[in-house]
Amino acid sequence: MQIPYDLEVGYVPLSIGGAYPGLFLFTSPSRFIRPVKNLSISSQGREDIELIGPLEQVFMEIRCPDGGDGGRSAAFPATHEEIHPTAMLSVVANLTPWSDHNQSPRNMYQCQMAKQTMAFSLQSLCFRADQKLYHLQTPQSPIVRTSAYTKYNIDEYPTGTNAIVAVLAYTGYDMEDAMILNKSSVERGMFHGQIYQTETIDLGEERSRSGGAQKMFRRSNIDKSLHSLIDSDGLPYVGQRIHPNEPYCSIYNEVTNTTRTNNRKGSDPVTVDYVAVDMKNKKHPQKVNIRFRHPRNPIIGDKFSSRHGQKGVCSQLWPDIDMPFSGMTGMRPDLIINPHAFPSRMTIAMLLESLAAKGGTLSGKFVDATPFAGSINKAKLDETKSESLVDELGKMLKSRGFNYHGVEVLYSGVYGTELVCEIFIGPVYYQRLRHMVSDKFQVRSTGTVDQITRQPIKGRKRGGGIRFGEMERDAMLAHGAAYLLHDRLHTCSDYHIADVCSLCGSVLTTSFIQTQKRVVRDIGGLPPMRSPKKVACHSCQTSKGMETVAMPYVFRYLAAELAAMNIKMTLQLRDGSGA
Repeated sequence: MQIPYDLEVGYVPLSIGGAYPGLFLFTSPSRFIRPVKNLSISSQGREDIELIGPLEQVFMEIRCPDGGDGGRSAAFPATHEEIHPTAMLSVVANLTPWSDHNQSPRNMYQCQMAKQTMAFSLQSLCFRADQKLYHLQTPQSPIVRTSAYTKYNIDEYPTGTNAIVAVLAYTGYDMEDAMILNKSSVERGMFHGQIYQTETIDLGEERSRSGGAQKMFRRSNIDKSLHSLIDSDGLPYVGQRIHPNEPYCSIYNEVTNTTRTNNRKGSDPVTVDYVAVDMKNKKHPQKVNIRFRHPRNPIIGDKFSSRHGQKGVCSQLWPDIDMPFSGMTGMRPDLIINPHAFPSRMTIAMLLESLAAKGGTLSGKFVDATPFAGSINKAKLDETKSESLVDELGKMLKSRGFNYHGVEVLYSGVYGTELVCEIFIGPVYYQRLRHMVSDKFQVRSTGTVDQITRQPIKGRKRGGGIRFGEMERDAMLAHGAAYLLHDRLHTCSDYHIADVCSLCGSVLTTSFIQTQKRVVRDIGGLPPMRSPKKVACHSCQTSKGMETVAMPYVFRYLAAELAAMNIKMTLQLRDGSGA
């Protein structure tokens, strides 16, 4: 009988109060199985590899491949062994160099951020029409990489740049995880990228909505002003620069004999990168995909991260002449990170990466940084003493004439004097993340207001404001900042001047009295006099006792809502000075 290679044999031994005992065989497809080494089979090939399943694994004794027994007793020896310690890591976690030298939360942060990198997105970019695509212009291959990086061919889609990083408190602009970028490095192309956004225009859908009117892409021959932006087929020129509110396509309606244009939304200028036409209708194309390219070069506020969960934002693009320079090589760093980023986070692998990348660049070789490699070597070498990773990297640097610990003497770019301490400097693979300040900033002075409450609308796209909520109000009250509170919640929100009757206290029963227009003679050069506005109270049938009161418009709206429920709200007016 042929036994399937992926058969799971789950033996549950008899126990008191434990799982139901028995021998369970699973041959069902799509069952999770993983490979381990069977120690009972002595083989140099792949015959000793066994595939085990989730039920089977619980009742097995599997040891780590570090040569130890994991504290097991002689009564229960290990029957299987892990192939490599990195088997427990995911694909993304396997790309972090020397992750065994990092604090575990930092490795988890990196797993999250690796998915947010602005990387080299696609090899087939020119044929794609994705909704939104982030693309790094000039990516690089990391000098320090794991075996998984090579195995998964990540070099086909690199995720970052080898930046010369100095660990230094310089100017104070690198506090609290902020980082200083070398302005000249950025201008030379470091971390340059684009966002590709596709706009789909389907005339077939528009036709069904507008009652079957035949539409086609065509530009107007009467209005010649659009000819510089729109081609004769009604679509934009490839490579055309389009600014906000400029037209990018023209649609002709055969029934009404009119032409309308679609205008560019957003706040930044874009370039037309690609125009794809759906040719189902041979005579008149009804569907088109227009891909826009947004250039996004690093600016203050953009987010960056190393491969060790050390994320931060760019706080300054510092001129090259003011950056510190090495007394040994004359090099200026591309990026400056604050030394306070390391002690509490314990991302030692980032320091090791800097040492290894420095040695790797000097010797022209990639450095293998697969985690837990030391554990495997320890198992193979047994008693023989192996040198630590730091010693190995330090000797490599020393042989090339550099400091054993990766530090260099740096000179101030401003004063030209030697910096007091030796500075740790070397190449680190940095990633640009897709969180950019251009997509997040929200600013408003005046703009659209809500029709009912007359308060500013919400939403970044619509030019709305940010809500000053109850908790913010509480904070202002606690600080005693009453004037600021009045400014936010009244003056800058729904400021309204209402006419209130001081006799009956009503805010709703006022109305204007149409006064007869008097013939006012024009006085030389002056505008004509405006007749005074007269307000009366419907309820009291008099214009006496009418006062103007500043209040939030929503208060008047509340009075109207209560009146609809047959609840009358009256105001007692009092002079502010006598209150």
